[in-house]
Amino acid sequence: MFIEILDVIISGLLNGSVYALMAIGLALVYGVTKAFNFAYGSFYTMGGYFAWVLLVSLGIKGGYYTVFLAAIPFLFVVGFFLEKALISPLRKRSDWQMKAMMLTLGLSLFLDIGYISVFGPRLKSLPDIVEGTLTIGPFVFMNQDMVIFILSITGLLCFAWLLNNTRVGMAVQAVAQNPVGAQIVGIPKDRVFAATFAISTIMVGIGGILLSQKNFVNPQASTGIMIKAWVITAFGGMGSIKGSLYAALIIGMLEAFVGYYLGMIHIEIAVLTLLLITLAFRPQGLMGRE
Repeated sequence: MFIEILDVIISGLLNGSVYALMAIGLALVYGVTKAFNFAYGSFYTMGGYFAWVLLVSLGIKGGYYTVFLAAIPFLFVVGFFLEKALISPLRKRSDWQMKAMMLTLGLSLFLDIGYISVFGPRLKSLPDIVEGTLTIGPFVFMNQDMVIFILSITGLLCFAWLLNNTRVGMAVQAVAQNPVGAQIVGIPKDRVFAATFAISTIMVGIGGILLSQKNFVNPQASTGIMIKAWVITAFGGMGSIKGSLYAALIIGMLEAFVGYYLGMIHIEIAVLTLLLITLAFRPQGLMGRE
């Protein structure tokens, strides 16, 4: 019984760490721009297909090491270009946040249909990042799960370092706290918006690469990921990075225990119920501001 509970906890921590990587990117965009990116789930799918093309279709050498080295600049360029080409022109209008949300919703539909047109409707499988298991006494750990967890934590630590120790990160924090004041002191707000969008695209795309090893590459997965990222962001507090981190870990554990005791079909009900209860008693979320 204890071993089974430990397996559930490990599964919750694994999913929660990847959810945190993805949800923090969404919280970052909302915290800086006050606009919600509805194409976020489609960038998750983009990461999975990018890995599939390199590993399976092209059969590149170097495995996932090469995939991550190529994915980071690719996703950054995609995010930066889309923000500059599609969203940046909208900021000249007073109600640009609402128009940006409508535009990203249309972008999500465009990308999802494009995935089906190019890759077909069938699921794609990715090879394991590593194979085998690690046995420690009565406990058996999947090497793949441990590596995914380590990579997720590494991504979160890199993000924290970027945010707190670089000029870009400090500029992002300044714009999030006071956009007008940041612009007065010479911080290029438009570039910060584009950089923020690009960084968040990297985070969710890497999450797509990590989780697609376990859940397959699905051209219709974006809606589920978008809903989950939104739930985590709202649960933690809109725009709160620390709140999104805690919320992702809580929801990851909740999914694991509900799936184990009640069945996978009840997971979404449990997650949405937790969100509704939280918003009923604390509308600003766990760590959001009133």
